[in-house]
Amino acid sequence: MDNLTLVIALAAVAVAGILFFINRRPARQAAVETASHRRYAGAHREPVRPPADADPQTRFVETGKPKQYRLLNSSEQELYHRLCEAMPNMRVFTQVGVSQLALARGRQEALRLSRMAGRGVDFVVCDADFSIVAAIELAWPTTGQEIDNAEEVKRVALQSLGIPMIVFRPNKLPDADTISREIADAILRRNRLEAERG
Repeated sequence: MDNLTLVIALAAVAVAGILFFINRRPARQAAVETASHRRYAGAHREPVRPPADADPQTRFVETGKPKQYRLLNSSEQELYHRLCEAMPNMRVFTQVGVSQLALARGRQEALRLSRMAGRGVDFVVCDADFSIVAAIELAWPTTGQEIDNAEEVKRVALQSLGIPMIVFRPNKLPDADTISREIADAILRRNRLEAERG
């Protein structure tokens, strides 16, 4: 039994040694092949080095002035200012998640609309007492059926919460008078949706 154990141990060491040398051999050959390959294919080129003013950790070139992060793009900023001008007595909130609007109705509504997690609206308009009047989306006109369906799913989800959705186009931003009429219409729709819910 001792001889058999010794033979098995020696065989295992031999196999491990062979595997060790086999695994090391291609790495050395690859290094030699890479060096010889460089000699013939592009050895005259210098390796690409990052610029001298690059950050050593990220290798990105530091710009003089960091780019400012903005919550709203230029079209959204313009619409925000027009909304505030059209409705000085109302509150305008930006980038609000549909799940947050559902949670304002209660946990059951939030659970029911959990599939809407990650989706949001560009603006939510509230009365002075912070009751929700309407949700506003700023969206480019599309011909894609899936994008139209996503907008319709969002509209239906908001309507189920009693929140009318208004869609404006960035290339046709409304003036303050048009916004006032749309919000007045949204208040009527909200009242009708609330009556249907209640």
